[in-house]
Amino acid sequence: MFEEMVVEILKGRKFDGALQTELVEITGASKSRISEILTKLEKEGRIVRKKETGKNYRVWLREYSESRIKVGILRATEYVKLISAGDYEFIVYSNALELTRDLALGRIEFAASPIITQVMLGITMKSFKIAGIVAENGSGVVFGDKTNGVFATTEMSAMEMNLRAIRNRLGVREFKYCDSAECLVSSLESVNGSAIWEPYFTIAERHKIPFSEMAGDFPCCSLAVNLSFLKESEEDVEMFIRNTRKVVSNYEKASRVLGFDEDVVKKTVKSYKFNPDYSVEEICRIIGKSGFEISKKSLESVFIEI
Repeated sequence: MFEEMVVEILKGRKFDGALQTELVEITGASKSRISEILTKLEKEGRIVRKKETGKNYRVWLREYSESRIKVGILRATEYVKLISAGDYEFIVYSNALELTRDLALGRIEFAASPIITQVMLGITMKSFKIAGIVAENGSGVVFGDKTNGVFATTEMSAMEMNLRAIRNRLGVREFKYCDSAECLVSSLESVNGSAIWEPYFTIAERHKIPFSEMAGDFPCCSLAVNLSFLKESEEDVEMFIRNTRKVVSNYEKASRVLGFDEDVVKKTVKSYKFNPDYSVEEICRIIGKSGFEISKKSLESVFIEI
């Protein structure tokens, strides 16, 4: 019982971790019992402990510790190549804004999230740079039970960008904003359609149309690096970028990290074209089609050459 409590507490604390004495206070367990639990979790590679003050230790779940290079991703099969690129700590987020914000704040070293999210936050926060496009396509509209002109999407995302670009064709009257793929799926009973990515798009047993058939090819997510980490560890950054472009896909690892069946992962990665080349002018044009106006100069300021 106490072990599960400790793990849940550390999940909630994320990057802040918790002092060992706090775990004793919160759980009500004895100091010796908490010490036994932490020793066991440490041997299993699930936590990291670091001496902080006196005899006290701060404890993190391994994926949130300072000792690991952390890569934030969403729960999408678009990230198979990234996951296969090496021994990094992959943190799966449900929300692109939270993911990209953690990159900007330096809580993670790399982030793969929608290019429009990274461009907008990158221009305003100036604390990370975009290294390139992860993949193109891999999403579409799944139609719901209603014909009310309401379409569900995640905010400031490739889903919203594409919906806005073809809103007249679809008859979009209103957007319903969701903060996760699960919300997009559950909304299908009450909306005209949901804009959603793989593998949720393929899994949905409903009428659906890929965005590429309605709007042409488009960049989905981009890979960005925290600026402080880039300055301190340029070689590590270059190695990770190179690995993502050369690696052979490890479907078993991707299945484990993302929580999808391996056959689903293998099937749905076919919807993507990985590491596509886009010029700044092309990205400006694609973003502009959705109504988001960004100058070439502003866009150039958030990209790096690797």
